[in-house]
Amino acid sequence: MEKIGVIEGFYGIPYTFEERRSMIGFLSDIGMNTYVYAPKDDPYHNIKWRDPYPEDKLDQLEKLAKFAQSKQVRFIWAIHPGQNLIDFDNYESERDKLFKKYESLYNKGIRSFALCMDDIDRDEAYEQRDFHLRLVRDILDFIKDFACDDLLFVHPWYNEAWIDNKGKEYFEKFKGLDRLSIMWTGSDVVVPLSKSSNDKFIELAGKRAHIWFNWPVNDYLRDQIFMEIFEFFDSRDINYDSILINPMNQSELSKISIYQIGEFIKNPLSYNPLLAFKKALAYVDEKVSDELLTISDSFFGSGVYDRSENKKYLAEAKIAKAYKDKDKDLILEAIDQKLYAIESYFKNYTNEKLFEEVEAFFLSLKYLLLAIKNILEENKDLARSFYQKSKEPKVRVYKEYSNFIVEEREVKTSKILEEIYSNLEGVD
Repeated sequence: MEKIGVIEGFYGIPYTFEERRSMIGFLSDIGMNTYVYAPKDDPYHNIKWRDPYPEDKLDQLEKLAKFAQSKQVRFIWAIHPGQNLIDFDNYESERDKLFKKYESLYNKGIRSFALCMDDIDRDEAYEQRDFHLRLVRDILDFIKDFACDDLLFVHPWYNEAWIDNKGKEYFEKFKGLDRLSIMWTGSDVVVPLSKSSNDKFIELAGKRAHIWFNWPVNDYLRDQIFMEIFEFFDSRDINYDSILINPMNQSELSKISIYQIGEFIKNPLSYNPLLAFKKALAYVDEKVSDELLTISDSFFGSGVYDRSENKKYLAEAKIAKAYKDKDKDLILEAIDQKLYAIESYFKNYTNEKLFEEVEAFFLSLKYLLLAIKNILEENKDLARSFYQKSKEPKVRVYKEYSNFIVEEREVKTSKILEEIYSNLEGVD
């Protein structure tokens, strides 16, 4: 595997310096080799790409690059000139500004670069396809002087669902370019790994894909977290050259998902999803790994989970089955197990960073479980009180399309438990 690691490519509050440093150390610890810096809401990566970084931000990137080098992790800095689009009528001036940005980062020790042209108007991109090709060729020539092995490239047709005749023609433009690593999310934007989709990429590009895997990223559901077991693939044959994982806004919690993919890539043929999940939980906080296992299936709800066929590990497996079977005693038993796990986690956790990320979600889940428990025990007034409490915990997010406005948003937990409560509450 050429590149395996993380692409910090989500929308929303970017990681802090400390979170990035911790993630790089983690990647090294589990045998991964790449960290791509591409946070959509770092303005100097995106809408202010023409502007130089302030010195303090540049110093942080220098420290991260040096730390990554010490850990044998490739640190790739990406530019996203798509959401403040390059003026191709003034091409040479714009290109030189982009080169100057790369050069400023090279001077701080960064040796690998990426170009992100994703999430821009595809009709406009098609009209400008020759300029896109010229830009990529010019960047490849420019970074050759940096002894940079390749350019990581995300272009506007980065998944199979969007491929039309324009997309095919765009792909054709870039065939045969050496040292160009093209990224691909698969059959759609947020989907499981698909062998047939990756084969489609090979047909389009004439080489294998570098996967941008949109799991466990939660920027499209910013009020949720995911603690899922990685079984989101339809083949154990690896027909791609790299996999870069787009994480959640919650960096520490994301390590559970990243760890599992690392286990899969090490040996796909012998990969055991549940065993890998348990190992991941023990890695982030061994003392409460059993509690995290019991709690976890209340947080199965990503787009990748929803689009996966033939899943073995299901959300609220015990409670959902007991509810379907109308087994009140078994529902209460399963609820008590989760409540005990939450209380034990709160008392015994050792990973402070992880606790900060999950506390609001676990509190909301606790009160939702208590609401269902009390309604089953015919304490409707108390059940309603607990249900209201489940709506109080909040998480800080960037408001979508707002230019960095932070807001407190009510967290969401289990859709299945919400539905069960709603059904029970409506029963006289």
